Amino acid sequence: MIDAKDNVPLDARADAFPMHNDTAPSKPVVLFLCDGVHGVSLMAAAVMKSKASSFFDVHCAHTSSTMHTAQASKALIQFQLSTSGITPCPLAELTLTYVDYLVAVNPAAVQSGLPLPRYGKFVPWDVTEHSDAGLVAVLREVNKSINYFLSLYLFR
Repeated sequence: MIDAKDNVPLDARADAFPMHNDTAPSKPVVLFLCDGVHGVSLMAAAVMKSKASSFFDVHCAHTSSTMHTAQASKALIQFQLSTSGITPCPLAELTLTYVDYLVAVNPAAVQSGLPLPRYGKFVPWDVTEHSDAGLVAVLREVNKSINYFLSLYLFR
């Protein structure tokens, strides 16, 4: 709707003056970052994508040159979670320059000294502190952390 405060001339075309709410807002971008040892950012991205892909644009990265994804994929399969459409990349090759939420899933993810993308909110987790219990336990911790994240940022 056009208000008097919009200062639109009477002979203006509709496409010449885009309205304030004509474009759909883009989804907030969430980047999960891990050290690559256990592939935890891949697990977190898969869980988040399965729960809230319509609300968030989900990405994952790792600080090491390679990410070990075989065991993470096996853990995800046990819970029927897919990694389809999720491509983990080394942080050094990340093309995102800004993310709304940078979620470091373990402390080693931010201790690498590599430059991070700009971010709106930094969310530190340590879902790997019980990694000796196995990746299924880590995946359960990831799920619990994502549920908490969604309760804070989605349902407020």
